[in-house]
Amino acid sequence: MKKANTIFLKMLISLACVALLFAGCSKEDKNAQAAQQNMVMPVNTYKVKNADVSVSFEYPSKLTSLQSVDIYARVEGVLLEQNFIEGGIVKKGDKLFKIDPAKYQATFNMSRAQLLSAQATFRAANRDWNRAQKLFKENALSPKEYDSAQSAFESANAAVANARASLNLAKIDLDYTDVIAPSSGKISMKRYDIGDLVGKAGADNVLTTITQLDPIHAEFSIPSNDYYFLRTLDYENTKVVYLLPDGTPFGQEGKLDFIDSVLESSTATIKARAIVENPEHLLIPGEFSRIRLEGIVAKNSIVIPQVALMQDAKGSYVYKIVDGKAEPTPVVLGYNVGNNVIIKSGLNDGDVVITSQLIKLRPGAPVTPIDQSPKP
Repeated sequence: MKKANTIFLKMLISLACVALLFAGCSKEDKNAQAAQQNMVMPVNTYKVKNADVSVSFEYPSKLTSLQSVDIYARVEGVLLEQNFIEGGIVKKGDKLFKIDPAKYQATFNMSRAQLLSAQATFRAANRDWNRAQKLFKENALSPKEYDSAQSAFESANAAVANARASLNLAKIDLDYTDVIAPSSGKISMKRYDIGDLVGKAGADNVLTTITQLDPIHAEFSIPSNDYYFLRTLDYENTKVVYLLPDGTPFGQEGKLDFIDSVLESSTATIKARAIVENPEHLLIPGEFSRIRLEGIVAKNSIVIPQVALMQDAKGSYVYKIVDGKAEPTPVVLGYNVGNNVIIKSGLNDGDVVITSQLIKLRPGAPVTPIDQSPKP
């Protein structure tokens, strides 16, 4: 019995010790938590300031020719000459082909002779008409003879006009036997050989194609969100950099020359176009790459480092310092500028945002700045 009492007493002593130990630990934890809450966390900061900010936009683009012209045989005949090298550069006004002109030269000569004959008849009718007018005034000519002389004069005059029109038409056909380049550019392969009959009615009469390469267009699409910013730009001050497929900037700068006013509902984009000088013809139509718009200034904007941004289910936010404490503030993001981002709304000039210790921060935590950066 005595032994049992001794064991029971030892158990009570052990339980008391354990209770005292837990009580001490709980008190220490509470003290540690209180100390942690009262501890001021040193953080890096950035002071918000309104300023003009240079931004750039980059989009996929496709090169297109300013002008691609199919060269047609406009009269029928045998192809006699080819005066260009396929794949070479031709200039506006160069003679590309020669079509047999014999038939058209003969028609021209005949029309010219008909004009000369009509002019001779007109001169005779004109003399008769002048005499008839004088005689009629002297009552030496009957009204019927007077009317006949007038009709002969008018018919002769119309015949001259008709003959001149026929001569002009014959001259046009004769000139078409010389196939002339209507524009400068790179010429493609010929589609007919010397000796072929070209210009037949109902046939494919395209002899070749000229594609203008200098300058060249770069077409691209602007997302609707960007458009509301870009539509106010001065095109002359916007620098266009065409990026080659390997990412290298092309040596010649371009100019923005067109932004459409119609939104494509299927893609929520707006068509745009730049013009790029291409003196060495290194760029070719159909090439896909990217284009970058530079020299764009966002007036009176707020820019902060991207490292200051946090994200939750509601969107983007930053911690700013208010009365020495970290306060989460929702923000609306604009455009990225290098390692920084434009803030559309949520911050004001003079606000101080926190750029470090963001994972450890909790709303209301006391903080102290250790670095006040003057610019992002």
